[in-house]
Amino acid sequence: MDFEEPLKDYVRAVQSIKATIAERANAFRRQCELAETMKLKEINLDKLMLIRSDRVAEAEREYNELKAESEQATKTFETIVKLMNEEIGRFQEQKTLDMGIAFHEFAKGQARLANGIAEAWRSLLPKLEACSSS
Repeated sequence: MDFEEPLKDYVRAVQSIKATIAERANAFRRQCELAETMKLKEINLDKLMLIRSDRVAEAEREYNELKAESEQATKTFETIVKLMNEEIGRFQEQKTLDMGIAFHEFAKGQARLANGIAEAWRSLLPKLEACSSS
């Protein structure tokens, strides 16, 4: 197994996770902005109801639209968080396995190399001893 390829896959996966984290942050920010705007609209609606303004119906419609948008933003955020947690779990399991295999193969290759070097020295040693005794 090539040692470099799992590392490249690992880097690609980490970059993908970073992008998902950024997407989650944007969704959270949008959710918070909508919640804040919704509170302001609710206050405005309450004020209009108290003064019995003719704009109450329009304010109620705007509030209900914003409430629906806010609920959708919350669902989107929760979906992203759920998927991200699942993906991170799968990533950890798979990459732990992949890296374990890669390190095992690397260690076996290093052992073969060390054995080859030791064998070369063993075959060279009698020749060196013959040269030094001559």
